[in-house]
Amino acid sequence: MDYLIDFLSQILVWLKDLLLWIPRKLTELVLDALAALIEAIPVPAWLSNAGSYLAGIDPTIAFFLQGFRFAEGLTIIFAAYILRFLIRRIPLIG
Repeated sequence: MDYLIDFLSQILVWLKDLLLWIPRKLTELVLDALAALIEAIPVPAWLSNAGSYLAGIDPTIAFFLQGFRFAEGLTIIFAAYILRFLIRRIPLIG
């Protein structure tokens, strides 16, 4: 009789694992599709040429911008704008 109870408990554990695996797999597939969609967005031309624009800055101005950590600050600001844009697209939150 104990072997029957052990067998049934193993089946229930397997069923629970299966039912917990399905939402995780669906979430993984949705996030992979979202990542592929975001990666498919082309880079704007002005952003591709940003290096040449920044190379034209006078060296004295570049020295002071480096002291103020301008590049890191600009990265943080752009990331905040992108995060704000994405959060506003979530229903019931934005």
